[in-house]
Amino acid sequence: MTRRGIAQLVVLWALLLLGTLALSFAFSMRTEAQASRNGLDLDRAYFQARTGVERAIALLSSAGTDNVLGGVIKGGDEDVAYEVRVVAEGGKIDVNFVTEEVLKEVLRKGGLPEEEAQRVGDAILDWRDEDDRPRQHGAEESDYASLPEPVRPRNGRMTGLWELRYVRGVRPEFFDRFLAVVFTTEGRSPGVNINLAPPEVLRVLPGFTPELADLVAARRAEAPFRSAADVAAFLAGEGVPLPAIPLFSTGGASRAYTITSTGRSGERIARAVRCTIELRGGRNPYKIKRWEDHVPVRGEEG
Repeated sequence: MTRRGIAQLVVLWALLLLGTLALSFAFSMRTEAQASRNGLDLDRAYFQARTGVERAIALLSSAGTDNVLGGVIKGGDEDVAYEVRVVAEGGKIDVNFVTEEVLKEVLRKGGLPEEEAQRVGDAILDWRDEDDRPRQHGAEESDYASLPEPVRPRNGRMTGLWELRYVRGVRPEFFDRFLAVVFTTEGRSPGVNINLAPPEVLRVLPGFTPELADLVAARRAEAPFRSAADVAAFLAGEGVPLPAIPLFSTGGASRAYTITSTGRSGERIARAVRCTIELRGGRNPYKIKRWEDHVPVRGEEG
């Protein structure tokens, strides 16, 4: 090969190398720009979610709660938006007061096999009772002491629903999917307010079917239940067993609410936050009792 041919070959290799470096640099810059854009969209989505929470709190503090709970709260501007769902804690089952029979029935209807429902139910009851004597399928302090990360049972009323995560036998998936949806520590009574209970709570209560839950939701949308006699007459007419009817009340307005707000930026970026608040009135109209920044976006849970 002549010197001229060698020189041409060197030039070609140099051009190929420069082209590869240029493409690599362009790809790297594009990736960094996209990452920056995604980070900005995540921040925008997060603050949209925070805006939704603030709007829900303002409405709960000043408007009738029936209006706030009646549907989804939406807002936004151009390519950002938020969507908020408010649930009254008074419409859920208080894990500190629920009876053993109702607790285990709810766990079964929530998807647990009979034996697992017995184990989880007894473990929850042992966690909240004041003694150190385990139930037949339950667990007390000695059972938790042997765990890789030992915990100590409350042996009293739970201060927050998050404690259920530590109860023996409670799987994280079951907590997120079911327990965190139907239970509360803010109800403060063994009864459930039938005017406030979400359909997903009604469906798992003793004597209820999905069809009856939908029927109750439709009935109270037309006219709320006014008294215990009104509730009893309606449920008895729909075939609910008499022993289950006293579980339901018409109660007053709930003082505690869970707000789940999802913010979106662009077409695909979303962030969700959740908080539980207690309405107090006066100079300090509300108190935030729990705040979660990293909440699975509805419809995108793994």
